[in-house]
Amino acid sequence: MHIFKVVSLASVILIGGCGSSATGPYGGGNGSNGGGNGTPPPTCVPGSGTVCLVSGNQFNPSQISVAAGTSITFNNISGTTHNVTFTTAGAPTNVPDFSSGTKVVVFPTAGTYDYHCTIHGLSMSGVVVVQ
Repeated sequence: MHIFKVVSLASVILIGGCGSSATGPYGGGNGSNGGGNGTPPPTCVPGSGTVCLVSGNQFNPSQISVAAGTSITFNNISGTTHNVTFTTAGAPTNVPDFSSGTKVVVFPTAGTYDYHCTIHGLSMSGVVVVQ
């Protein structure tokens, strides 16, 4: 009879330790929050020379202004493949497809440069104003 109680108690302890709780700053480790296993999800702060490619197939902000000779960082935190294709003559080189990370584009001359993601069409578009 004592062996049964010990085995039952051990089973309860083992079963209780197998679950996953959403404790800690990033929740459980199933990856459903974008980070998984305690890794923070990727972040991006739009503006000040940074354009975030976010879920919903959007550029944020959709219009940004910079001084001539400076750069813009396109930061893809969506996990979806996007690109940056300029449609204005004299624009910098297009950014090829990428699903994460950053791409830096230098804007040497003043002008207004329209761009969009060719994968998602004109509904995912933006403007860079270089002064």
